[in-house]
Amino acid sequence: MIDNLDKRILEIMKKDSRCPYVEIANQMGVSEGTIRSRVHRMIEDGVIRGFTIKTSSKNVKALVEVRIDVNTDTEEIAKELAKYEGVTEVFEVTGDQDIIAIVDVESSQRLNEIIEQARRFNVLSTRTRLILKEHFGEN
Repeated sequence: MIDNLDKRILEIMKKDSRCPYVEIANQMGVSEGTIRSRVHRMIEDGVIRGFTIKTSSKNVKALVEVRIDVNTDTEEIAKELAKYEGVTEVFEVTGDQDIIAIVDVESSQRLNEIIEQARRFNVLSTRTRLILKEHFGEN
């Protein structure tokens, strides 16, 4: 179970996962050891499942929205999509679409290949939204 201190640590680390524990501790008014032990516990508990970087590249980035048949296992398809090279995140969502995949690839051809692979499942439709500009949160 995470408390308010953990939530504040996560907020800072979501914006910059490389932020030194000392800096986080100073911002929060606690010791560096407290931050270190809290982060370690959240890793062990599976709250923090990994660290990542945000890049600004010349790649083609897109949201690929997938609508699947009502009697299809959404989680199974989402897990398969997450294995594709170039797919950085996959979300099961509510609304008209069932799955949204974030894709970051070197070309529109590779993006199209991922879309075609996704359509091999019990997919009713896909919709792709190219990302034109990114804005990252700051501390």
